[in-house]
Amino acid sequence: MSISSSERPVAGGAGRRRALAVLLAALLCGTLAGCYASQNAQTARLTPATPGVDGAVGMMVLNDVYLETAQTVPAGGSVALRGAFTDESTQPDRLVAVTTAVAASVELLAPDGTVATDGIEVPAEGQVDATTGSVLIRLTGLTRELRPGAIVPITFEFATAGRVTLGDVPAAAPVQGQA
Repeated sequence: MSISSSERPVAGGAGRRRALAVLLAALLCGTLAGCYASQNAQTARLTPATPGVDGAVGMMVLNDVYLETAQTVPAGGSVALRGAFTDESTQPDRLVAVTTAVAASVELLAPDGTVATDGIEVPAEGQVDATTGSVLIRLTGLTRELRPGAIVPITFEFATAGRVTLGDVPAAAPVQGQA
């Protein structure tokens, strides 16, 4: 018995629906796996949105670095330097110095506001988030007036990771609700 072309089953309809269902299931699984992974992923350490710049040296990542000021600061004044420092190595590191031509000196501070004479420790596989909260770094004795929107080069030195200069650190106000 032969089947005429008008009696043959159409493979396109059911086959296409099945292929589409498999494709959608695969996409859904991939999306859910990605959502779950973000619970423990490196991106779970994201810092608040700030007007700052990013950089890196060795295993140290600097995020959201900016000079916190909503107003012009006169020469001789001081300003907080904000940022987040993430140590991606298995050993702790220490921020030992910060330098810039726009300040006579830079103070590294403990969370209680006292001078941290041996620097600021960044824990292994951890982060020091100084984008908000306690001021941990303060530029003092500004050598010139500092206006919001100014761009300043600043050098960071870590005991292990080394030295990096961020050439475009902005002077800016924190994002509303973060001060």
